[in-house]
Amino acid sequence: MYGVGINSGGNDTTRFFSPVTLSQEWPTLGRLIFMVFCSCLGTTINGFFVAAFFVEHTLKRVGNVFLACIGLSDLIVTTGVMPISAVVLLSAGEWDTLPVCHILQFLTETATYCYSLFFVLVAAEGYYRLCRSTPEYEIFMSMRVTLITVTVLAVSATMAGIGVNLGLDYDYCERRHFGNFYYRVATTVIFHGIPGIVTFLGLAVSCARVRRRAREHVYYKRSQQYERDFSTTCLNMTAFVFYIIAWMPYLILVNKSPGTSDAKYYHCVWLGVCRSAITSFLYSCMNRNFRRAFAHLFYYCCCKSTLSGSFSNRHRRAMEYKTTTGDVRVHIMHQAVNSGSPQRGASSSRETQEL
Repeated sequence: MYGVGINSGGNDTTRFFSPVTLSQEWPTLGRLIFMVFCSCLGTTINGFFVAAFFVEHTLKRVGNVFLACIGLSDLIVTTGVMPISAVVLLSAGEWDTLPVCHILQFLTETATYCYSLFFVLVAAEGYYRLCRSTPEYEIFMSMRVTLITVTVLAVSATMAGIGVNLGLDYDYCERRHFGNFYYRVATTVIFHGIPGIVTFLGLAVSCARVRRRAREHVYYKRSQQYERDFSTTCLNMTAFVFYIIAWMPYLILVNKSPGTSDAKYYHCVWLGVCRSAITSFLYSCMNRNFRRAFAHLFYYCCCKSTLSGSFSNRHRRAMEYKTTTGDVRVHIMHQAVNSGSPQRGASSSRETQEL
């Protein structure tokens, strides 16, 4: 089995932790239930989160494309990393091999890089929308959103692939080397350091701007726009802080104590991985628009029996409406024909047009 080998990070000579299926001392059924539960919950929540931008009219804005891409980044983890780990566990270690581990490392790093870069764009969009003038916001949103999204995905996947395949990144699977120091510093600064500072400042300034505008303008504080702006900015800040808290132990550990034990190392990694199954749930709990969209999606996915039944009900209601309207029109036309007064006929004609 691949998960057993030499531990370079501790005093033990046998590894009891698999980088794919976690500790071998834990019950297999417990690990399987944990992975399947996180995968199903995370995939459902993140899928609903992305679909919410298509079913809720208040979320259908060009600026929300980057926020939807954040959900897609988490979806990569919950639909790729966690299910593969569960399948490997079901194979009784037969597929717990080095190539599979490298694939999972590549997917996790790609999703993490995308998450950081897309959050920068979310913070920038919120800053221009709330803190800058309308022409400046229009100029910012006039950029090619699709091209930027594809570029972020391509850059993240390329850097993750280079780091994993060429051994420039930390050896997650075997822990036999610490990677290239300069490459690790560069990726940390480019994908985590600078984006983290810019994102935090942008979100903080946006939150402060919303609160100040609410104090200065009473009509804005009483409007639904204030509720949407305040809820969105606070949620974005909460999600980003939660992201930092989840991955901070790993970043500190891998830079300060790279030779730590497997238990501490892989616990820190999976703490950041499991965050992907929780973050989108915050939006459904704390934002009215997402809550309404999630309710609609849950109804269509879980409570609706068949499409034919719904079509039959709509068709029957339409036929009843046409029949009732037709009877009214026939009755009015009958009065118009029987009436000898031209004015009465003109009045009846106007009633028919209004109906």
